[in-house]
Amino acid sequence: MKKSLLALAALASVASVAHAEDGVQLYGIIDVGVAQMTNTSDFSPNFVTGAVPTGNLAKAANVGTALGMMNGGQSATRWGIKGSEDLGSGRKVGFTLESGFSVGNGQLASAGLAGSSNLFSAADTSLNGQLFGRQAHLDLSDRQLGSLQIGRVYNLMADVTAGGYDPVDFQMFSPISFSGNYGGGGLTDNYRIDNSLKYIKEYGNYKFKYLHSFGGRSNSYTGGSSDQASLAYENSRFGVSAAYEYSHDVTNLSNPGYLDTSNVFTQPSGISALASPTSGVPIPNAVSVTYYDLRALQLAGKYNINSKFGVKGGYELLAYMPASNYAADSALTQVYGYTVSGQANGGMKNVNVFWLGGNYNVTDRIKLSAGYYYVAQLPGSTAAGTTSQAGASRFASLAAEYYISKRTNLYAAVMNDTVTGSQAAGNNGYVATTGTAQYPTVFNTYGIGVRTKF
Repeated sequence: MKKSLLALAALASVASVAHAEDGVQLYGIIDVGVAQMTNTSDFSPNFVTGAVPTGNLAKAANVGTALGMMNGGQSATRWGIKGSEDLGSGRKVGFTLESGFSVGNGQLASAGLAGSSNLFSAADTSLNGQLFGRQAHLDLSDRQLGSLQIGRVYNLMADVTAGGYDPVDFQMFSPISFSGNYGGGGLTDNYRIDNSLKYIKEYGNYKFKYLHSFGGRSNSYTGGSSDQASLAYENSRFGVSAAYEYSHDVTNLSNPGYLDTSNVFTQPSGISALASPTSGVPIPNAVSVTYYDLRALQLAGKYNINSKFGVKGGYELLAYMPASNYAADSALTQVYGYTVSGQANGGMKNVNVFWLGGNYNVTDRIKLSAGYYYVAQLPGSTAAGTTSQAGASRFASLAAEYYISKRTNLYAAVMNDTVTGSQAAGNNGYVATTGTAQYPTVFNTYGIGVRTKF
């Protein structure tokens, strides 16, 4: 932690003394508010947003209505440094270093999974306490050839959903804005891609992107790698985008379980186990990991009917498969600095994600947004050969913004999440033998907040 603080101080001092001609900029967003959520666990000071708005469940004895502070209700709280140097002849070199943090306690943004005392107290995120977990890349650009980002970058599907194609682009009130599962290529850890080359080329109104990440595995070129491509066309009124990816050995983190004097309790295998153990302590600084290969396809569009009203929609097909290099994956002992307490090879399943909504500018200061999101999981098979159930999550969101200035706005929003089948009962697919879920299936999130940019 001391090293992190020293690094932050050094970078801040560099930004503060930089001359304008150096092209170095300190920037960020601070977004904080209050939220009330139904059928949820406690708000967590260690989790990136404070709470999980998408059907989060804790142990049976710890589910109820909670009121707490949310970090980034509309936009994720962050700070960053970016800069560029003009090399002449249309060439530039630049960089972006971006860090997420919590306004409530000043900590670096984290999934909050390791050592958690609640089996469903937090969701996996692509932010796991890294100093520059949001972005960290060096950029090379040429006026004719395009640009190349090198380092930790956004998934190409995340570029689309965060680039104006989500009707309710609020972190706590849109499932594709909150979760990389739905908005970034299948798994939240896949929302940002490490060790990558990301090429971007524009041809008039067209934009082409290609991403390749290196797994760095001995005797396996594809192990831990990802290949992605996208093509978009946008003008002042209309936009359409298509993206595809194939990623190998993607990690899905979950709570590590419990340790007492006689047993290690891992993630429960059935709904009856959700309330146990009643004693014991979390395994310290540990996570359980499931590995998947992923294929994903995304189509999205937007259309401005007039200067006040626009509509947006999209579709994703997410195909999960067992990891192609599980023997090598299972030998890993650490992930993002966490100790691996258990691992598994993922099963096969397909998930369809649909969304549709729009934005209406009441005045130049007031904006209204509405969206409907439908997530359907099709029956699939696990690594053990058993069949997983079908299920669905239905999200309805409303949001209102009032701009005090160009940089600062107030907001209020609400989201309803109704789950069925495999999406119910702890979001692990467990339903009572009677066919009725033993746990809540309706989740509501209400919030107000303020956001400022610098």
